[in-house]
Amino acid sequence: MNGVSIKYFVITIASIFVALGVGILIGFSVNSEKFVQKQFQQQLSLIDKNLVELKKENDRLLKEIDEYKSQINQLGKINDTLVNAYLKTCKSNAVVSLIVTSTDYSYNDLIDFLRKNQIKLARIVKVKRTFVDVLNNKTNDFSEYKLPEDIINTLALYAVFDMKDELLTKLTEKRYIEINRLSGEIADTILIAGGNTLQNDTFNAVDRRVIEKLRSINDLNIVGVEQSYSEINYCEKYKSMGLDTVDNVDELTGKVSLIELIRGGNGNYGTKKEANLLMPNTFTSIEVSENSLKKRREGLLELYQNLQSANVMP
Repeated sequence: MNGVSIKYFVITIASIFVALGVGILIGFSVNSEKFVQKQFQQQLSLIDKNLVELKKENDRLLKEIDEYKSQINQLGKINDTLVNAYLKTCKSNAVVSLIVTSTDYSYNDLIDFLRKNQIKLARIVKVKRTFVDVLNNKTNDFSEYKLPEDIINTLALYAVFDMKDELLTKLTEKRYIEINRLSGEIADTILIAGGNTLQNDTFNAVDRRVIEKLRSINDLNIVGVEQSYSEINYCEKYKSMGLDTVDNVDELTGKVSLIELIRGGNGNYGTKKEANLLMPNTFTSIEVSENSLKKRREGLLELYQNLQSANVMP
């Protein structure tokens, strides 16, 4: 009896402790769930508050962006006004010939710009890709000539002095070059428009030879140009040969720089590593520009007369 009673009491006590443990566990679970819910609600409130603050900050930044856009538009209009005023005021009576040595990039926009701003274009020469084969004597079309000297001489004479011979005619007819004669005036300024992709680097074959010949003509103004997106920086090579350059002639600042160089200014302008300035910070006066142009023309006219008599390239 006593043994049964003790066993009964042990079981009863154990049952009480188990029930108590289960109760504690359930109570803890319920309290934990309430705790988690409370923390979750607090986090949601914090997130909502942060979202409100972020929206206010976003609205403020958007307003600032709109203000900056408005300022940029105003500066753009001011820029255009100043550039147009410069182009109208700082006109040039220079006569320009354009030699396009690039076979990968078009310079039609540049031609349109020069015409629009009343720059006198005398002649335009565009080199074709097959022209390199002619210079390197890889064709039988010009076996009677001394290559590449005769062809480079012919191009220079035509671009500067409008002197056309049978060799130039043959180069044109066989489509090694394309020419556009706009006037027969002597060109006091030559623009070399280069720049190519990596696989078509023709600087040494074409540009260097043409520039070396043109630089032998005293009083000639030679300017090297390319677009800002040219894969190879030809203006760096032009600068090394002593030329004034503009490496972003497709951009507004580059066009202003080019006009200044046509007027007789000096420098290397643009956005690439060879450039000293983005654009000129001082501009040549009309008097200085005209005196410089007059001197160039007198020297070139005298040379032209000598060439007509001797019929040779200096």
